[in-house]
Amino acid sequence: MKLRNLRYLGALVLIALLMPATLLAQSGTGSLRGRVTDESGAALPGVTVTATQVGTGITRVAVSESDGIYHFPTLQVGDYSLKAELSGFGTMQLTGLRLNVASERNVDISLKAAAVQEQITVTVDAPLVQDTTAIGTVVSRDELENLPLNGRQFANLASLAPGTSLSVNSDPTKPGQLTVALNGGIGRNVNYLIDGGDNTDDTIGGALQNFNLEAVSEFKIQTQQYKAEYGRSSGGVLTVVTKTGSNELDGSVYGYFRDKSLNGETTAEKNANADKSPYERQQYGFAIGGPIVRDRAHFFATYEKTDRKTEYLVDSGGIDPSLDGQSFSIPFEDELVTAKATLNISPEQFLQVRYGYQKNSDKYGASSLSAPDSLGTVGNEYDSILAGHTWQVGSTKVNEALIQYTSFDNVISADSNDPYLYYPSGYHSGQNINTPQSTQQRKTQFKDDFSWSMVIGDKRHDMKAGINYIDEPTLGGDFSTGTAGQFSLLEDRAGSPVGDITYYGGFFGDSTPVEQYSFYVQDDWFVNDRLTVNAGLRYDYWKGFDLDQRSNPIWQELSTQTEFNDYYLKDFQGGKGGVLENDDNNWGPRIGFTYDLKGDAKSFIRGGWGIYYDFPYTNATILFPAAAVQSNYGVAYEYADPNGIKNPDGSYWQPGDPLPPNQIPSGGGVFPPNEIASPTLATPKATQASLGYSTEIDGWLGLTLDLVSIRYRDIPYRFRANPRLDANGNAQASRRFSNFGNFRLWIGDGEANYDGANLGVRARLTNKLELQGFYTYSETDGNVLAGADEFRLTDVGHQPDWRIARDASIDPLNPHCDACFGPLNTDSRHKVTLSALYRGAWDMTYSGVLRYRSALPYTRLAGSDVDGDGFAQDLAAGVDHVNDARGDSFSQVDLRLSKLFRLGEDYGIEIIGEVFNIFDSENPSSFDRTGTPNAYAGDPLQGEQRLMQLGARVTF
Repeated sequence: MKLRNLRYLGALVLIALLMPATLLAQSGTGSLRGRVTDESGAALPGVTVTATQVGTGITRVAVSESDGIYHFPTLQVGDYSLKAELSGFGTMQLTGLRLNVASERNVDISLKAAAVQEQITVTVDAPLVQDTTAIGTVVSRDELENLPLNGRQFANLASLAPGTSLSVNSDPTKPGQLTVALNGGIGRNVNYLIDGGDNTDDTIGGALQNFNLEAVSEFKIQTQQYKAEYGRSSGGVLTVVTKTGSNELDGSVYGYFRDKSLNGETTAEKNANADKSPYERQQYGFAIGGPIVRDRAHFFATYEKTDRKTEYLVDSGGIDPSLDGQSFSIPFEDELVTAKATLNISPEQFLQVRYGYQKNSDKYGASSLSAPDSLGTVGNEYDSILAGHTWQVGSTKVNEALIQYTSFDNVISADSNDPYLYYPSGYHSGQNINTPQSTQQRKTQFKDDFSWSMVIGDKRHDMKAGINYIDEPTLGGDFSTGTAGQFSLLEDRAGSPVGDITYYGGFFGDSTPVEQYSFYVQDDWFVNDRLTVNAGLRYDYWKGFDLDQRSNPIWQELSTQTEFNDYYLKDFQGGKGGVLENDDNNWGPRIGFTYDLKGDAKSFIRGGWGIYYDFPYTNATILFPAAAVQSNYGVAYEYADPNGIKNPDGSYWQPGDPLPPNQIPSGGGVFPPNEIASPTLATPKATQASLGYSTEIDGWLGLTLDLVSIRYRDIPYRFRANPRLDANGNAQASRRFSNFGNFRLWIGDGEANYDGANLGVRARLTNKLELQGFYTYSETDGNVLAGADEFRLTDVGHQPDWRIARDASIDPLNPHCDACFGPLNTDSRHKVTLSALYRGAWDMTYSGVLRYRSALPYTRLAGSDVDGDGFAQDLAAGVDHVNDARGDSFSQVDLRLSKLFRLGEDYGIEIIGEVFNIFDSENPSSFDRTGTPNAYAGDPLQGEQRLMQLGARVTF
């Protein structure tokens, strides 16, 4: 552990121990409430209810009030026993009570009058449906340990929540990190909480640091209608709680292994008639936890390493025959460390301290369309240190406090300094377009929550209020890419005419420090025994987006020019946009209800409406415009001709020939910038509404049906805003603003709409068989095709032939044109995910996961500059909007079989076999403009061909 981390850890522990009790906490807990009555159903006040966590012996006490209600607003996640005592009544003992993360459990208790003290013990089964307005699901430790997980990341099983799908983070700073995409997004608008601490990447959105699966106790994914305490997301919230040691010393040592002999062939290997590429993967580690002082203090620690030695196959389509069918190495290493200590200071106070560390290295950009010199080398390092303090005040009030420090350092170096060549098919060679770059983040978080109950009139209200402050003095990096030159070719062949030459110069450095302030209040109003109304209000304010770009020459020209009056240029006229404003009107009201139809806690109607604001992550808003005024990076040279650049003798220009005259001025080491931010940038928001029904059938089957609707507005995106068109929209030789290249405008008027219906199922047959899954029908459309949480109009990973006109709208004068709207890249109309877990005889466990989605859309492009606007990106004849066609569906079945050999009462060894994509589904993906797939299940970052993994786990 680094010295600086030890210093921070010591400081955090000291602060947590000394913090005043008035500070308020983490959302990595659950709550428990219920009503105590006598045999006639009358409320019993004054009943002492004691909750004891089974593993640790930690107890908390509440006393029922005048209406018989007892309430534990905050309890650590785990298994509990519950005891209710009142003089003159028999004692009731309840066992087998599981309390889940970010969940509320209602357990009513009935006491019998008794002249002689007696005790009755009852086992409480977990409910199959939840009486909550939030849509989502809890993934238990049992599921994490026993379902097949390709890569062993907890995000694998987040895809069990209705309307979700499993994806791979597309950002180069997150190699191999799985993410859960939902409600039309790709995973950038999901807020990640680990033990209540913020784990969101404020540069690119989505998860920041990964945590070893052995460290995770359980998690909950909420996709819609979550309460006001959850924010900084227009999509969903994933709340994780890490493991805590118990009163018994226990642990595990494990290893999972793969080899090419266990794999199926990839489609690329079949097409190239090549042998299977080398493939070796080892994932191993250990976990240990136990008591420091029995019933008082406990510890838990885990370490895991993944070492993958694989290769990828190149398919240039004949552009570079010497590389076709050849495989090249893409090694990957990842280390994960988690350590946690907890202390029950007193029957009222609890302290936890958790440290997380991750370090990895990988190759960036590998695909069948990438030449080996077009890769990058990734290096990442993460640290997080968290301390949380909980104090129960009386029987109905809880104060919580959390402080966390995180750091992240990323470097992506270029594997080549050759000029970057990119072809219409998406094949490319030379210095990767996203290298070299680096990212740094330093973040300190303070979070305070306060929970209490009160009766107003004769109605009970469970209240919660809190604040969250995040300070990021370091949030930035550099992106000095393109200095080796970038050439856009017009045909898919060697020696093709070149349509565009661009060189960047100078150093790109950005610093975008931000401060985040959030406040909320939540009231759960129990109108009667059947109806509960959840009302909340949240306010978010982000400080640091008030960029001063008056020194940017692009702004100086746009703010004074009067020739062009396109709507996005009018935003600058009269000097507007010189200094951006922090968005300060982010009020998010939320209202929801649940109604118990029969009063038996088995059938509920639920619904809600709310406004949810996402954190406007800097990569989508001010990162690049900030660099335009903070550094001297810009376009050093540009020359473009959509018909092919020619030499003075009339021959087509080729790389290595003398450059034609520069079409833009440059000099003095200060280059014309390439980025400008619109004053329309605002905090992205989503207005959500839902109505649903949940029911439990015969005690073994739970069904849930929800109708959902989301309206995303103020989505930030970038597009090329300097076309070769005059004021009347006619093609001309020079760009509108001839002093600059094809600069990017960052604007905030993106839109998307999501409508869907979710059918969820959860079944439990005795203790042998468990089922969980969903079916979703949905429609998602908008003008930011890459996703409802993206910043790209298009995504070359989804459709590679957009690359030749990256970030350009099909109508360069109006990215809000009718034809610019269509189904998003994420719009699969049908999704199904189903998991099954069966515990058989002889300590055998069988499990599987099925995932299916219907075809995603792609755009039929003409493949040439039809209208002469300087962008080789126009719709094909007869096509009236983007994403008008459909590719192919995706399906995958994963299976797991394990056998436990018991070596004693407390020891055992589990032998594990897992098969991913057992039917070797081809799963074509990444379609070009003609509907031809460029990638398949076996190609990098596109799922898997059939893979087998063998493993062993020793427990003690």
